[in-house]
Amino acid sequence: MTKLIKKLGERLSFLQPYQVIILGFLFYVAIGTMLISLPFAQKHYVNTVDNLFNVVSAISTTGLTTGALSEMYTPFGKLILLGLIQLGAIGYMTITSFFILSSGQKLSSYRTKILSAEFTLPQEFNIKQFIRNIIIYTFTVELIGTLLLAYQFHSLGLSKCLWSGLFHAVSAFSTAGFSIYNNGLENFRDHLGINMIIAILCYAGSIGFIIPMDIYRKVTGQSKEITLTTKVILMITAIVAIFGTIFYLVSGETHLLSAFFQVMSASTTAGFNTVPVGNLKSGALLILIIAMVIGASPSGTGGGIKTTSISVLYGIVASVMRGQTQNITFMKRNIPYSRIFTAVAASATYITLLMTSIYLLTLTESFSFLELSFETASALGTVGLSMGITSSLSAWGKLILTLTMFLGRVGPLTLGIAFFKSESKVIPCKSDLAT
Repeated sequence: MTKLIKKLGERLSFLQPYQVIILGFLFYVAIGTMLISLPFAQKHYVNTVDNLFNVVSAISTTGLTTGALSEMYTPFGKLILLGLIQLGAIGYMTITSFFILSSGQKLSSYRTKILSAEFTLPQEFNIKQFIRNIIIYTFTVELIGTLLLAYQFHSLGLSKCLWSGLFHAVSAFSTAGFSIYNNGLENFRDHLGINMIIAILCYAGSIGFIIPMDIYRKVTGQSKEITLTTKVILMITAIVAIFGTIFYLVSGETHLLSAFFQVMSASTTAGFNTVPVGNLKSGALLILIIAMVIGASPSGTGGGIKTTSISVLYGIVASVMRGQTQNITFMKRNIPYSRIFTAVAASATYITLLMTSIYLLTLTESFSFLELSFETASALGTVGLSMGITSSLSAWGKLILTLTMFLGRVGPLTLGIAFFKSESKVIPCKSDLAT
């Protein structure tokens, strides 16, 4: 198998790394759509647009669906979606590279370039060690999450507890937000155990694979201190969680646990809901939109602009206000101009795509501007929260959101680089802040 993977890599060596990433995801979307369109994968006929939508939602770890999965697909169909969720979370290049490393072979320089393009890492990180640790970390966390959730579901007297625990653990860690229950997690709104297990799994995936590896390096003495990237991610994540929950409550929603959970779900781009999102007040919806746009962290399973890019933007604003236009700083550390350019470009393309998608939906759909804005922010951020309009969208509306979800997963800036970058080399930036 590793020889086949290597041969395939040699045949694609004329492509730029970002082009390989995009083509890889398109390939799995095509395969997933064909598999889930098989008669024995469906409980009843599901049209091609809906199948494509749900497959892209899975591979992009979004969680938006055109209907209740339990009513649309058989166990085989749901297993296909679960596999796509896992694949989308850790990346197909990561899995194939792990097989190569496990067989004792070395990664080619071309494959290393692709991985460096897919994962933006601090300069002192070794990409090969990083790949191994991603796989170990992912399956360890998901196994623990599966057992804990299965126990909680069993204590409530639910059937198929192990399957439910596995599905929701993978979905949570992958920040996909898919649920096999028709109303999501609304039945568990007041269950502290399930809420906290899901939240921990979502944060474990969304903060990125950099942090656990960084902590491991610190504990084992491989590094003297944790990187700036880890500090920034933890700080921004905590700020969004705390202040997001406070503002959510101020907007008129009074249930503390559900307030925390919904802000967590939006900021990690998980997309689980314990309350009917369509019934929330405008203030709470605005907080969730902001959290979805900020998003998760680099080299993790979530989407959005990313916490590190937000920190760079804040550093620019704060430095300009202090009159320090020559040296942009954050947490008393200088930010290299290459990181500044990347963060600004990524944020600008993200907002441009968000506005474009909203505009296109206003041409094809009759829902309110708030509903369309929320749905689009959720799709582009690969979140999966919805005000309940997804299944009622027109075919054109579903196709627009399908493309939006795909671009949210690969990154609009990645798409631009893939088509317009004149050189095939990926030159890593020498910085301890990943963006």
